Amino acid sequence: MEETRKNYSGIWLEDGIVYTVLNYEMFTEEMVESGIKQRLAITKDKAYPIYADVRKIKNFTREARQRLAQKDAAFGTAAVAILINSKVQEVLYNFFNVIYKAPAPAKMFTDEAKAIAWLQQYKDPNNV
Repeated sequence: MEETRKNYSGIWLEDGIVYTVLNYEMFTEEMVESGIKQRLAITKDKAYPIYADVRKIKNFTREARQRLAQKDAAFGTAAVAILINSKVQEVLYNFFNVIYKAPAPAKMFTDEAKAIAWLQQYKDPNNV
């Protein structure tokens, strides 16, 4: 699965988990807004755990961070596993979470399999 995601950015639902892969270095408010709309269209008012591969992102605009912090941005989110690849990203995301509290359980991972395993506990059997 990793190889097919290498150059792909997108959102899809698979086995009760919403997958988000972002292969951009800069993440803007417009990208956040588009992602929220795509996720809501896929989930149809049901809550799902989310796997977010953000390893390529180097920066979020201030507006993107503010948009992510709004209550409606997390509607339908049961939990979020964030796949990162460096301690620098971990520090940035931890700082972000201190300022903008995550509305659902969120955890960072450097291992995709562990991230998906952690999300299993948040899956709703009715949504699989």
